[in-house]
Amino acid sequence: MRLSLLYGFISIKIIKLSMRKFLTLFLIFIGAVILTVLLFIIYPNFFLSRKITFNADIKNDIKEIPKNSEPSISFVDKNLIIKVELETTPYQWAKGLMFRENLVDDTGMLFVFPSEGTRTFWMKDTLIPIDIVFISKDLVVTDIKENFEPCPTSQFICPTYSSKKLSQYVLEVNAGFVLKNIIKIGDKIELTSAENN
Repeated sequence: MRLSLLYGFISIKIIKLSMRKFLTLFLIFIGAVILTVLLFIIYPNFFLSRKITFNADIKNDIKEIPKNSEPSISFVDKNLIIKVELETTPYQWAKGLMFRENLVDDTGMLFVFPSEGTRTFWMKDTLIPIDIVFISKDLVVTDIKENFEPCPTSQFICPTYSSKKLSQYVLEVNAGFVLKNIIKIGDKIELTSAENN
């Protein structure tokens, strides 16, 4: 009888120790997952490639733009070059120009997607009117939306605009940019960069 009680007591102790170890390991695992998610939200570039690949032309030559560079877009036939901010992660795509009170003239924001697709944009919490230029994987302008007006912050559902053709890159610039520079569907662009040291 005493032996079976001792055996039962030891078994309970072992189970309690095993449960403590399991709970400790489980809490460490959950903490690591939460830390990883927070790191990805705060600093997504830590997990992603340091280079962005563009199809440079119809021959599918590949051009890499380092993320620590100062990228520019050149409209080939217009002798026009503008500096762009690269938006390469889902968080950046969702945020875009939200809450920005201005965008310097002859600059823009370039959304870089992993493949071609129909791109849809809205102006929720965007404070400035913009022109949107949709660009194919071959770096040709495929669609344009001019004077896309901000959506009032009090308005829950905002109008959206979807590209009429597939695009892999989307350029947002100040409203009036397209008209001023006579940008049109079919225009060819090039991407360049100057490395930051």
